[in-house]
Amino acid sequence: MLESLGHYKILDRSGSSGGGEVYRARDTKLGRTVTIKVLPQDLSRSPALRSQVLADARAATALSHPNIAALYEVGEERDLAYLVCEYVPGEPLTAVIASHSLNARRAIDFATQLADAVADAHAEGIAHRDLRPTTITVTPKDKVKILDFGFATWMKRPVATQTLPEEADFRADLTALGAILYEMVTGKPPAPSTPAPPSTTNPNIPKELDLIVIKALNKPGDQQYESAATLAAELRSVAAMLDVRSGDKEPPTNLPPRLEQKPRIPTWVLVALALALIAGLVWFAARPI
Repeated sequence: MLESLGHYKILDRSGSSGGGEVYRARDTKLGRTVTIKVLPQDLSRSPALRSQVLADARAATALSHPNIAALYEVGEERDLAYLVCEYVPGEPLTAVIASHSLNARRAIDFATQLADAVADAHAEGIAHRDLRPTTITVTPKDKVKILDFGFATWMKRPVATQTLPEEADFRADLTALGAILYEMVTGKPPAPSTPAPPSTTNPNIPKELDLIVIKALNKPGDQQYESAATLAAELRSVAAMLDVRSGDKEPPTNLPPRLEQKPRIPTWVLVALALALIAGLVWFAARPI
């Protein structure tokens, strides 16, 4: 096992995948725990592909969102290329689901966080391309973090094709969000063909959420959401509605906050003002002419 890379001390090996070896390490300069992904050495056989992967990874370092695992650094040492990422404690979303549906309100909260993160990345021109429960971690504070943003699928591509993602990549991220939400509320992924509304599997799902899931799963150009930001906004609307139904929150009013409750004048102040007015009138009537 590697002992170090640059100024990072390897603590242990976390696993491996088609994207290479994954390690937990210590940043000896900043004193923080990080995750290091060592890219497959096969990349060295294709300088063009290696260059493209690292370029996409460097672009992803610009992302800064609480629901995206940060990519701190792209490094090269000897014949190794590696990515230094935020260490995210927790467990994969797939383990949290574990074939069991989540509470609808919790699923909506997770989906809203994911949609916000995707919207932020898309605004920077970066698509994920491989969103699924295994690339999402649920933290001990019950927040979600998306891993490997911007370079997740390069390990699966035989050759580099382009620098910027196609519109299809952005649309694929939206479809993936719908599939993740579907799996969270039903405990299983949607059927490859046109899926039935989630409520047919889980009757506890509100009909309003059915509409959102099906719209997100629609094919591009077939009444799919225009953006992840729009999806997040509709999820928030359904969440607010469910909160009102459950009595967790007061229904909103149309009055501005400052007009909802007028300040009350204490009774003693009113009495003092009345006495002062009476005294003034008596003095005015009794004064010599």
